[in-house]
Amino acid sequence: MRHFRKASMLFALVIGAVSVQAQTADELFKTGLAQFDAKQYEQCISTFSRVVAMSSQNYAAYYNLGLCNYNLERYKEAIPAFQSALRIKPDYVRAHVQLGNALDYLDRYNEAIAAYMKALEYEPNNADALFELGVAHYRQKNYKASMEAFQRSIAIDPKSATVHYRLALSYNGLKRTDDAAKSFQTAIDLGITNGYAQHELAKIYADRKNPEMAIKYLEAAVRYKPDLAAAFKLLGDQYEAVKNYDKAIASFNEAIRLSPNYADAYIGLGNAYYNQNKWIESIPFYKKATEVSPKYALAHYYLADAYLNSRQNELAIVSYKKVVELEPKNPDGYYGLGLAYYNLKNKAMANENYLVLKALDPARAAKLLDWINKLP
Repeated sequence: MRHFRKASMLFALVIGAVSVQAQTADELFKTGLAQFDAKQYEQCISTFSRVVAMSSQNYAAYYNLGLCNYNLERYKEAIPAFQSALRIKPDYVRAHVQLGNALDYLDRYNEAIAAYMKALEYEPNNADALFELGVAHYRQKNYKASMEAFQRSIAIDPKSATVHYRLALSYNGLKRTDDAAKSFQTAIDLGITNGYAQHELAKIYADRKNPEMAIKYLEAAVRYKPDLAAAFKLLGDQYEAVKNYDKAIASFNEAIRLSPNYADAYIGLGNAYYNQNKWIESIPFYKKATEVSPKYALAHYYLADAYLNSRQNELAIVSYKKVVELEPKNPDGYYGLGLAYYNLKNKAMANENYLVLKALDPARAAKLLDWINKLP
């Protein structure tokens, strides 16, 4: 399932320039338009099928037939209808674009790109075709090509918030974070309210260690998109960064309500308690994270640390061993094991983990050895 659904360019149905052969066909065409406006797409398909049977050169009827199928997400059925319209009228730019959209939804990206490029042969400055071309390139992870298409679209229509947003995503793909931030901000200033733009900009501020700005945009993100669990989770992280633990806990809980198997949200909840030195209170949440994601080494590590700090050394050892089982070269796991064995005054096992750690992280191993040497 795509994280961001494409904003499809559904053009208004048009009355064909080709005259119909009889009044009945003309009346059927108008009936089809009314059915489309009423979103009666099944009836619309039946009606326009009758029109093209009576008027085989009516390219607009074929186009409208394609749109009816498209709106029902019957992209395979939409494609031949758009192609029929183009056989009759090869310069029908709208049909080229909609054909590309149908192909795009079927993940036939190269064919979609070819359709958009054909539209641009007839109308080089068609902002919609350039936008859709950018989306198809983005889906192929060709971020440079998508960036260029979106930039061309913006040069024609600089006020499109959606295109600025898509350009920002392309900049993200190219690791051009500063440019991405500017484009996300432009999209927001132009009025985009999809929640995703606000979330993406907040992620940039979070990476820049600016939790106050991240919180500002995350609060907007969850207002516009209240089912966006990832935004609530990140909001919890940022509240935690400013030590507003009550709001952090509330945000993590909302993320979990929306996505009950969200391991990172459980970890966030655990951290909210752990960072207040409430180690015992943090344990159930870390444990839940390991249950919903058993192979998530970080969850096992945090659980082990909580056990260690609450002096439950045997349980800490079990969890640290799980960490190094999942990640055999994880120095944190061996360091934690060494400390847990030190707490149990098991010098032999502490030394065993010291030797493994020495090969992975000599500086950390030296700290562990300082502890071990305090044992008799």
